[in-house]
Amino acid sequence: MHSRNTRTVAAAVSCGCKPAEKAYSYTVEETKNGLQRTVTWVMDGDAKAVFEPAFEREELTFSEVAKRFADRDWCEANAHHPIAYLRAFSDNLAQLTAFVKDHKPSVLIRRGNRVATIAADATDEMKAKILAML
Repeated sequence: MHSRNTRTVAAAVSCGCKPAEKAYSYTVEETKNGLQRTVTWVMDGDAKAVFEPAFEREELTFSEVAKRFADRDWCEANAHHPIAYLRAFSDNLAQLTAFVKDHKPSVLIRRGNRVATIAADATDEMKAKILAML
């Protein structure tokens, strides 16, 4: 699954923004164009991204960039260096993507102006109760 929103959230978290509590929704909906999968992230609007550039201009070979990128200790010791931000983004994106893949989507159902979501692990009784309310 590819999601621009998930990449944006990974970048924002890498800079200090934070997700809100219960900040995640993953639904699948049957539409006339086929299945529509939607991942929604909710962010804490008060959290701030913080940038404190504290490094001199430098030129690095690919090998030097790769070595720093792979070195978690170096990234933590140089947290405001662009390579550390890239590493944080890479790690955060991998974690968010794994999180989405590990969770089953809820089913999104629309009937007129009404919308319901049914959790993947809902009992048949719960599904019937939710559908009856539509």
